[in-house]
Amino acid sequence: MTAQSNVSPINLPTESSVELLQNSPNPFIEMTLLWFRIPSNANVLLRIFDALGKEVSSKSGQYETGEHHMILHRSDFIEPGMYTCRLETPFGTASRKLMMY
Repeated sequence: MTAQSNVSPINLPTESSVELLQNSPNPFIEMTLLWFRIPSNANVLLRIFDALGKEVSSKSGQYETGEHHMILHRSDFIEPGMYTCRLETPFGTASRKLMMY
């Protein structure tokens, strides 16, 4: 008889996936850095959504393999509140919540 485990495996990023790290500082007032990692050179698109799911801003760029950051300014947002950032790449998408005061 084998024992069954109720523990779910942890899904860690793989060599072929995109990873979106927590912005710093969070919450923020004037600006924040949003860090991400990509496994290969690619064009990436960052889309920012308000709490109602409406897209309020976007940024894109061509990045090389590795870790990078985008600077988000207060002007990238409509007003203070909770937002979702979604990073879209050829390797997949990743999302994070952030808060602007």
